[in-house]
Amino acid sequence: MFCPTCGVRQPDEHRFCFSCGAGVPRELLGRHGPKESRWFLSVPVLPQDPPRGALRVSRYLEEFEATTPEGSVLVPNHHVRFSVWVDDAVVTAISLPDDEATELGEFLLAQVSSTEPDQAPSAR
Repeated sequence: MFCPTCGVRQPDEHRFCFSCGAGVPRELLGRHGPKESRWFLSVPVLPQDPPRGALRVSRYLEEFEATTPEGSVLVPNHHVRFSVWVDDAVVTAISLPDDEATELGEFLLAQVSSTEPDQAPSAR
């Protein structure tokens, strides 16, 4: 399957383009798998920040066995895995149980101070 926005080839199970982040139309999606993933592109802030970093967030919906040449592992359901990527390589990853992931979502959605980013607190 190819992204209808940027044309980059996508794995059939992706719901969002890993290159441009656009949603892949539902009619182009393959079978629903044991997880859903989405990519978020980074914003380099410090000089040492990678120019092509990304955060991949995967929500695991079903338990499944992952098999590699090194062996197999039983991947549990009901968790969210965050992996940090630079170019095409994962740098680190961490998993949170669903309840912690929900708290993270609430934290990100919480209303922040009404102070404008370019104003000092005394300018209110």
